[in-house]
Amino acid sequence: MISNKSTFVALWVSALFLAFADQAGAQNWEFEPKIKVGAEYDDNATLDIRTDEEESLSGGLLELSAGMKYSSDKTTFVFLPRALIRRYDESEFDSEDFFIRSDFDYTGRSNAFGIRAFFDEQSVRTAERANSDLEIEDPDDLTDDDTGRVVRFGDRTKWRLIPRWEYQVSNVSTIGATVDYFDIEYDDVLEELLDDYTDTRINLNYSRKFSNVNTALLTITGRKYESENVQNDIDGYGVMAGFQYALSPKMTLRAMAGFEDTDQSGFDYDPEVIANIILTRNLETIRLYAQYRRSLTGSGAGRLSVRDSLNLNFRRRLNEKISAGLGIRAYQSSGIDGSISVEDRDYVQLQSSFLWYISPGLVVEADYRYTVNDRGAIVGERSNANQVNLWFVYQPRTTPKL
Repeated sequence: MISNKSTFVALWVSALFLAFADQAGAQNWEFEPKIKVGAEYDDNATLDIRTDEEESLSGGLLELSAGMKYSSDKTTFVFLPRALIRRYDESEFDSEDFFIRSDFDYTGRSNAFGIRAFFDEQSVRTAERANSDLEIEDPDDLTDDDTGRVVRFGDRTKWRLIPRWEYQVSNVSTIGATVDYFDIEYDDVLEELLDDYTDTRINLNYSRKFSNVNTALLTITGRKYESENVQNDIDGYGVMAGFQYALSPKMTLRAMAGFEDTDQSGFDYDPEVIANIILTRNLETIRLYAQYRRSLTGSGAGRLSVRDSLNLNFRRRLNEKISAGLGIRAYQSSGIDGSISVEDRDYVQLQSSFLWYISPGLVVEADYRYTVNDRGAIVGERSNANQVNLWFVYQPRTTPKL
């Protein structure tokens, strides 16, 4: 497993070399560097339930990223490394966080395959808090893998790999398979607080077009959740069925529902209802998706939980200079089969964002988040936090660069 910063740097340098090396295929490459310098203030950085123990933080941020994209008639490859350095007035909260996003796609005459990879190495304080992210355009990129335990110490390393394959059986029917693999490790965190785990899900998919706007969907799934300090692994099996409907050329509705049954030695759980409903709209000046999802989710708590979540991302370009956005992440988490668990909680984060384009390459971004974390029946307390970020962004329009 890649879990150290030196390996990340080596990957980043290798990617940059790859991007600049192939001058013969220069017209197929795009390169987008970005530098962000900012300041942050958070009046309850660890979401503490006691007001007399709230940690108020302020400090400076530096974020560096370099998006690379290669495209040809059949192949697309995207690689985005990102580094975020945080320095606060209390140095014990300082962190260096690293992220990689990559996506490879190949489309043939009747076959298509690809693999997506996500790598995160960041502070537990931020990694275990479900943050709204207006940069995410695909709701399937949102993961429900947090515990809400945003302690001041420790790091979390996460790998997520998603290989996928599709085969077009006929003009109307397609079959495929997808694997969604999580591997998460914690460093310098008490074992009884958070446990390393892997969560692997295999999906077999079938779709059939009934018209240009209506497609039926079917997914059969199997999964295995393994936690380091839990004696028995958890297996799951399920099925979902639904449809995808094009409400307009720019608006799509996808709705699926079904059930998932879990099995752990010594425990007999009833099947849980699961669902995934997504509305997306993409116009020249508007980008929107709204999602309701009910799922069995894994986390560092060493068990699965039932989560009902609502996710909303909305961004609009108001004029040539101003863009505004609104994000909502809200969920209710509970134990399987209605059992009471320390993981029971209600969580809400509201985000607002404003961007001022001083020039095509220079942007000022203001971001505000309000977070509520309610621990429910067992803990019986809730916490809230206000977080404000101000960024100065330099993103030279150098594409295509090579």
